[in-house]
Amino acid sequence: MARTGSTDAQLLHRLDNSTFTPRHARIYLTAVAGHFFDGFTINLTGFVLPGIIATFAITSSAAGLLSSAMFAGMLVGAAVAGVISDRLGRRYPLALAILVFAGFSLLAAFAWNFPVLVIARTVQGIGLGAEIAIVLPYITEFVPISKRGPLVTLATACWLIGLPVASAIAIAIVPTLGWRSMFFVGALPLLVALAVALTLPESVRCLLQRGRHREAHAIVDQLARHAPGAPQPAASTAPAHGETAGSVRNLLRGRYFRYTIAMWVMEVCAGAFLYGLSTWLPTVLKSQGIGILSSFAYTGIITAAGVAGAIAAGQVVNRVGRRWALAPAFLLSGLLCLVWGSVSGTAAVVVTGALATFFGSGVAGSTLFVYASELYPTANRATGLGWAAAWQKVGGLLMPVTAGVVLSWHVSSYVFFVLFAVISGIAALAGAIATLETRGKSVEQIAAELGGAPSQADRQADPIRS
Repeated sequence: MARTGSTDAQLLHRLDNSTFTPRHARIYLTAVAGHFFDGFTINLTGFVLPGIIATFAITSSAAGLLSSAMFAGMLVGAAVAGVISDRLGRRYPLALAILVFAGFSLLAAFAWNFPVLVIARTVQGIGLGAEIAIVLPYITEFVPISKRGPLVTLATACWLIGLPVASAIAIAIVPTLGWRSMFFVGALPLLVALAVALTLPESVRCLLQRGRHREAHAIVDQLARHAPGAPQPAASTAPAHGETAGSVRNLLRGRYFRYTIAMWVMEVCAGAFLYGLSTWLPTVLKSQGIGILSSFAYTGIITAAGVAGAIAAGQVVNRVGRRWALAPAFLLSGLLCLVWGSVSGTAAVVVTGALATFFGSGVAGSTLFVYASELYPTANRATGLGWAAAWQKVGGLLMPVTAGVVLSWHVSSYVFFVLFAVISGIAALAGAIATLETRGKSVEQIAAELGGAPSQADRQADPIRS
């Protein structure tokens, strides 16, 4: 057993410290293609809703059900798929998740009545949430350590850019081809699902977890290239065996408890920020005297700033670490929300709003997914990420309703921005109190650190925990 552990440690050392090869790039681009279509498919609702209302003669309340049904499906998919992936591997569950949300896009396109459309979007939501839970752990487990932060945040940026792309495609095809055409575009990921199933390798760490050493060695031999000056493998980098795969209980045991609770709090706040703004910002801008079409355009600009923030986060997390990217970014976003609500003039509103989303949904939101994808051991990584994503959807379900209730009181629109400042402040506090620094560590080193006593260096870096 000791010999096997040593061999596994050497294998993962080669994987973690490899240069980024063309094969890495092909695997990454295939996985990220599915993630982009996930973001695209989620953001279809706003652009097809007017046509759906006209086609099926439904009320505004019924139309709201369509979006809620999808988010409910996403919550279930994210929570369940992580557990399944930790028990069955990454490759085929990821392909199945993409197949589900792409395949049911065809059902939505051919929906002959409104209940069928709601069912199609609900099941799509399960696939969408499942894809998020699986793809980021998969990326985390095969890319070199030095590229892990930038590539996971870039994947998040590809997801975020789904909104402006959906807007552009809707403008191009919906006026002539109708709302159903958007769901036909949403079926294109069927090709991505096929590519994932046929061309992507299984996660090396999942293979080692199941004792499939020969397959793991074959994949690393094809993938990894020696990086000059790479450190030698440490004894603590062997993968942990014998863990209960896909156990939610393990997310809350021992030293994981405080980090998991803090992460879930941050995820709820991040989801509330992202989905609350995208739902209500056009209405709030309109109430401030901005025309409805202009409010749509300005909302697009403001939310697109999150894409730039996610790309920037890739460099920030490599330089200052996860902990010092999360709390300050959430705090800056909250402070900017307070300023945002008090400024006047179109340029000031757009610039301040763009900066708030740059730090909030961009830097902080994408860093949070990097952190969630590397905090847990292989046996529970997708479960941890899936539950984190599920809590984000809880925020996405609660905040639009909360903001709607607050606005129904006919209070000043400034209260709307204060609400977002408060949730950003809560996230910043959680990030400052209980975030483990994971920069530059293999996922096995992180698991070993949380499974045993903290090192002297860790106690110095985290005096609160000590």
